[in-house]
Amino acid sequence: MSKRAQAMIISLTMALSLSGIFPGQQPVSAAQASPSPLDGILKQLLTFDTGLRSEAYWKLRDFVRSRKDDPEARADCEMRLLAFLRSGATVPARMAVCRELRLIASEKAVPTLQSLLLDPALSDPARYALEEIQGPTVDKVFLTALDRATGTMKTGIIASLGARRMGEAVPALTKYLEGSAQEFVKAAAMSLGAIGGKDAAAVLAKAVSTLPGEFKSTAASALLDCAEDLLRANEATAAAGYYEKILAADLGPAFRGAALRGKIAASGDKAATLILETLKASDPVLHEAAIPKIRDVIPPGGIAPIAALLPSLPEESQVKLLAVLGGYPDEASLAAVIQATASSSAAVRIAALKAMSEAGKASNVPFLADRAASARGEEQSAARNALALLKGRPGDEAIIRALGETAPDNVKSELILAVGERRMFAAKSVLVKQFDSSSEPIRIQSVKTLKIIGTPSDIPALLDLLAKSGSDAEREEVENAAAALAQKIAQPEGRSNAVKAGLASAKDPGKRAGLIRVLGKIGDDSSLPLVRKGLKDADPGVADAAVRAITGWPNAVPIEEVWELAKTGGNETQKLLALRGFIRMAASAKFRRPDTVVAELKLAAETARRPEEKRLVLAALPDFATPEALALAQSLLRDPEVKAEAQAAVDRIKKRIADNR
Repeated sequence: MSKRAQAMIISLTMALSLSGIFPGQQPVSAAQASPSPLDGILKQLLTFDTGLRSEAYWKLRDFVRSRKDDPEARADCEMRLLAFLRSGATVPARMAVCRELRLIASEKAVPTLQSLLLDPALSDPARYALEEIQGPTVDKVFLTALDRATGTMKTGIIASLGARRMGEAVPALTKYLEGSAQEFVKAAAMSLGAIGGKDAAAVLAKAVSTLPGEFKSTAASALLDCAEDLLRANEATAAAGYYEKILAADLGPAFRGAALRGKIAASGDKAATLILETLKASDPVLHEAAIPKIRDVIPPGGIAPIAALLPSLPEESQVKLLAVLGGYPDEASLAAVIQATASSSAAVRIAALKAMSEAGKASNVPFLADRAASARGEEQSAARNALALLKGRPGDEAIIRALGETAPDNVKSELILAVGERRMFAAKSVLVKQFDSSSEPIRIQSVKTLKIIGTPSDIPALLDLLAKSGSDAEREEVENAAAALAQKIAQPEGRSNAVKAGLASAKDPGKRAGLIRVLGKIGDDSSLPLVRKGLKDADPGVADAAVRAITGWPNAVPIEEVWELAKTGGNETQKLLALRGFIRMAASAKFRRPDTVVAELKLAAETARRPEEKRLVLAALPDFATPEALALAQSLLRDPEVKAEAQAAVDRIKKRIADNR
């Protein structure tokens, strides 16, 4: 038969169906039989095969969903879709229609959908549509079909009984749960779990004791669902019994843990005792389930018996319990946590210190500072974090008091570090006093902390310390801190004022050199004349500081002086610094003409003696993609030390030139 003839027969079948002539269909009213835009969509859907040509399906979907909330339009759609299901349309087309019937079907759809329930090709979509129709009529349809169905159709119907939570289906499902047909055991167990209630739970509890292997696990999972359902229904005693049934069964850790959590939830005022008894037993699996429930069950004043058990628990359980104890504002809890910081287990000590970030008090400041000073790695980080997170002003005041007392340098350094971590601005005066310490580590840590909490008004104190700095490391920290505080000044041209004032009165070459280095790190253009003057200073240290300041300048304002230094600097190190600074400044000036920048980069490439500087040039060239940049990159292909970088630059430049055309 030709496709055209087949389509004609299908169309005729639909017409007969809509007229009520199709067998089993009552005649419809003239209003119902009147043409609808849906008819055209369904006609297009007749030969739907789920392939790429799915326009008709999407039209159907949109049509139905736009009318599902209009009772009259909904009824009309339902009537036409049911007629379509009785037509000779393709299986994919009828599956698509069943999918949309899920949204709008009423009891009128039951006979048609029931007729498809035992059709291997259409059972699932018909079943899904029936699931959404409420009432005993559909319940009866499913129960009637259950014994007649076979294979996957029976499995699907069993699942639908659970989806509808049909209590009347429990006896029928019990037959399949306990029967010899193993292919239906899991489906029956899962469906009983979905139905819930005491009857289903009783059946599943028996199955947990009698079923083998994986079937036992499925029944246990379903019984957990039933127990939770009973708990929600305030049937706590019944729920607790079923949780106990699972605990007693030979099941894995996941089931035992879930059952214990459920039993605790169902135990009411006995929950605290249950948790205590569980922790006294030597079962880490149950410990893991019980410990997170402590906060739900035990009030702050009742934590002492639990805290007392901490040392007797396995290491992993101690770690978990410490995380809970930290949240209890209780002396017994804090005492247990502090005791655990002396454990032989590093994991327990770390967990205890982490707990002190919540549970710790101001009186623990000396202990935490001492532990932070003596520990290393993660344990030191935990102690520092606990010190930084101690709650409230009492913690701040305790740290300030401790700073005024005699303590080893490493302990005092930890206290100073905590000042910065806690942003203790009130401690600034105490902090500045540490600049007079005879200990360089104390002075360095104080400078690092002042960099965090200080203001521009603290710059003079730092400049005074600069003259007394005992090592390059200390000097570097002081310079960085002074520059960082200067950056907090809103007006850029005023950021170097304090440093310029200090430089005007400085006689010592070492101090002048340090101040010039600070000017370079601040990068205030108004201070450039002083830096340029420093280039000609008779003292080599001052001149070197000026070279380093100007070659590291944050913008390209002094690029000409830097180029001169690259050509005629006092020594090779200064020439190298200047050349690298020149390349950086040239490449940073994105607002300048590309050909001008490329010309400067070419000068740098010709001057460079090392591959490192040539690579800097090549890295900058693609940002100024011009024929001149391409030519420069291609010329460096002849240098074997930078050939790979030159080729990468050539490729990037070519691409950017092409993109810009």
